[in-house]
Amino acid sequence: MKQHIKFSLGLLVILCFLFSCARPPQQIIETSQVVPESGTTRDFRVIRMEGEFGVASGFFVDQDKIATNIHVAAYPGVIFARSPDQKTIWTVEGITAFDVKNDLVILKVSGKGVLFPLADSDTVKVSDIVMTAGYPDGKYRITKGTVYGIRGSDKWIQMRIELSGGNSGGPVQNSKGQVIGIVSGVEMPYSYAIPSNALRTLLTHSGPIERLTQWRKREPIRAYVYSVQGQMKYNTNHYDEAIADLDKAIELNPKKADAYYNRGLSRLRLGDLESEKGNTEKARRLYEAGIADSTQAIKLIPEDAFAYHNRAGGKFRFAQSEIDIAKAQRYYQDAINDWTQVIKLNSELVDPYNNRAAAKINIGESKTAQGNISAAQELYVSAIQDYTKAIQLNPEYPDPYINRGYAQFRLGKTKGDPGDIDGAEALYRATVRDCTQAIQLNPENAAAYGNRGVARAALGNTEGAIEDFDAALRLDPENAEYFHERGVAKEALGQHKSAKADFEKAKELDPNVGQR
Repeated sequence: MKQHIKFSLGLLVILCFLFSCARPPQQIIETSQVVPESGTTRDFRVIRMEGEFGVASGFFVDQDKIATNIHVAAYPGVIFARSPDQKTIWTVEGITAFDVKNDLVILKVSGKGVLFPLADSDTVKVSDIVMTAGYPDGKYRITKGTVYGIRGSDKWIQMRIELSGGNSGGPVQNSKGQVIGIVSGVEMPYSYAIPSNALRTLLTHSGPIERLTQWRKREPIRAYVYSVQGQMKYNTNHYDEAIADLDKAIELNPKKADAYYNRGLSRLRLGDLESEKGNTEKARRLYEAGIADSTQAIKLIPEDAFAYHNRAGGKFRFAQSEIDIAKAQRYYQDAINDWTQVIKLNSELVDPYNNRAAAKINIGESKTAQGNISAAQELYVSAIQDYTKAIQLNPEYPDPYINRGYAQFRLGKTKGDPGDIDGAEALYRATVRDCTQAIQLNPENAAAYGNRGVARAALGNTEGAIEDFDAALRLDPENAEYFHERGVAKEALGQHKSAKADFEKAKELDPNVGQR
């Protein structure tokens, strides 16, 4: 899930944030391979888990014991374990062991099943081929992919593989068919698996059977339920209700990182809604709270790139609402530092480069206004480099082209004003090229036309600029900047009456337009 935030810097820049409890998709080419069901043999050791939560996965780790995720078993109601051909049903009798930190539970079932061999997860290496079998969307599917990394804090395995909720609790196998992990979380396009060694350790602590109803009364287990409910409410945009559930989850389990993560997201979303209403101070308080939650999530899982990413988004928003220029620059720099950390943890994500560059541009704008042109130019050049990296990662993503064009335009202004006309015009032409490319990728993006229009006007192509502002206003008819810029272009052509109408409309939409 993405949010596009517009901020006025003469031109409009699109800024993309990751704000989704499901760890939203990034613009990266997926390399996992889904193997069609019709061309495979079902592995009868992969069990279909059914309950009020829907459908998930599990597998036998002993003749009468099935491993799955806590978040599968914690939800109220009866759980059934069904064979892939749905001819055999095992009744869940209770719990024999669980590991809250690793989201693992061992279920005692009636009857017997076929075991999976467990491998040593410490031998897993980056780029190893892996395969999962489970029930995404309730249907049996085998999916192949590769290992992307190993999280140092808990040895969880990060995989480049396309999975969904129905895969939860399913086995992750190596090329020999041995289990090296258990599916637990999804951060598209990556997924996470609990290491098999954590399961091996849990099996050694398996004890007497505890009834499901009794086990679910435990505080850490109740925390799972509230956390899931909070996530579901977040997904349906009921942010206040999500926060209420996540508060309860954190009260029951103060170390539940995902609850802090999702509560932070909910607070940041509410902050955006308050900001749109003009309630700046309330928005700032929500941003601060969202930042604090993201910080707590980072403390619990220091390698969570997405928590850094969300915290950076909160800091960026806070900076946008800050009147004091020096303070705003510090907040932008803090956001840059967080996005830099995201890139260190996962250099293949596009948006951190795109967003880090936007923060650099905002500082550059401040430096320009303060007369520190050399510092501004350094920031614009650095932003251009970030946008170029984003484009290299995904050439089909239009936003970095628009934003790079914007950075080039601003850099051109710093050259043209002192008299380097040739240098400025070269950068304006680069802006036109980038925006044209963005339009080819997405003809319905108003900012691409608006940015190209300003660059064309700077190059003296006034008629072309008006055509672009016409297109931008067709897509975004309430944008004061586009009316103002079109008015400037019409006035240059002597169309004074039409220009006056545009200026009046711009002022009606935004009394401060043209003053920035």
